[in-house]
Amino acid sequence: MPLNLLLILPSILCLLACGACSSAPRNQVMEEGPAAVIMVQGLPPVAVTPSTNLKWIVAAAAHAGPGTDGRGNDLTLAVADMDDAGWLLQTRISGKQALELSMAMEIGLREWEAVPCLKPSSFPMEMKINRLPGGEVEGSRYLVPKDVEWRITHFHGGNLSRPLVELGVDVDGGSGHWCAMPFATVTMDLSTARRLQSQLKGVAGSVRSIDALESHGSTGGPGWEVLFSGHSLDHFRGFKKDSVPAGWTIEEGNLTRTGPGGDIITREQYDDFELELEWKVQPNGNSGIFYNVAEEGYDQVWQTGPEMQILDDERHYDGKNRLTCAGSNYALHAAPEGVVHPAGQWNKARIVVCGDDVEHWLNGVRVVSYRLHSTSWNELVAGSKFKDMPDYGTRDSGHIALQDHGDVVSYRNIRIRRLN
Repeated sequence: MPLNLLLILPSILCLLACGACSSAPRNQVMEEGPAAVIMVQGLPPVAVTPSTNLKWIVAAAAHAGPGTDGRGNDLTLAVADMDDAGWLLQTRISGKQALELSMAMEIGLREWEAVPCLKPSSFPMEMKINRLPGGEVEGSRYLVPKDVEWRITHFHGGNLSRPLVELGVDVDGGSGHWCAMPFATVTMDLSTARRLQSQLKGVAGSVRSIDALESHGSTGGPGWEVLFSGHSLDHFRGFKKDSVPAGWTIEEGNLTRTGPGGDIITREQYDDFELELEWKVQPNGNSGIFYNVAEEGYDQVWQTGPEMQILDDERHYDGKNRLTCAGSNYALHAAPEGVVHPAGQWNKARIVVCGDDVEHWLNGVRVVSYRLHSTSWNELVAGSKFKDMPDYGTRDSGHIALQDHGDVVSYRNIRIRRLN
């Protein structure tokens, strides 16, 4: 029997016998020894090129015993090439590390699940050895003596067409140090990531106790682009202007309408998107967030773009009508009472445009939902003040606009992600 097959056989039997390999630590896979083993070939050694048929192996190490406390390297986390029936990468980790990684993956998966319009795709696991860390060659194996650590990497850019989770492994530098370019990365689709997360959680539960867990926190979710974080107005300009007008300034880290200047718009245009921001308005104040706004041939943003209303409901006369109160799709779809915070306090707004389906969220509550271009939409527009604006709400893409309604209004933490 080939040596590689002998190496992988115990783990395959473990998987067949116990599913997630979450049974007692006596399931033996990896004896005490190096923290990581990379299969290599040639001189100087280079990592073996993987096939497209990779599989995670999660199991308890041979030396683990019932007294383990989760801090020793008692678990094996490895990538096997099922075409060659051999290991590509073996690592020894602790139960504590397995649970921390499981928790980080859970956060990442939940962030993916929170993406509107998401269409998960299926693709084979991919592994890349970026470099060989400090170690030594022993035949076809490259032995890494120092402890290693797996982490979920930050999401890449704004490409949501291929949802994935990527894990990286590198030598543990201690004190939270972790190399920006791990020596190996593994990319997988969401279903594979969910299975691995469950396996890690299950096998970590086989140790006696785990304390002092470290949380690596949230990446913030995939695909977000920050439009304003308190320092720069580079992503905005005035409507039909080249720059931001003087009436819009940064005050105490907030984008604030402090004087006359007209509406401002994003420099980029967006099709399907998810927009998040926070706003607060002065007493009796009024403003709005518009989307699918066009410039050429129009004098106002509201000639083309639907609006999420921003308002002091308590004092402004528009607050007496639910069709024109805070959170409403102005003059067309009413928002419920009791959701908006009073003037001078911050409110969190979210607009989701997925195809023709639109949602307005205010302070964590979905206050409005509607479908553009639908029969209901066309009837509402025909019976409203917009009936004489032939291009109102007809566009499938455009700029995001923030309205100058003559009142002091502030915005902060503005971010957007494209969903198309």
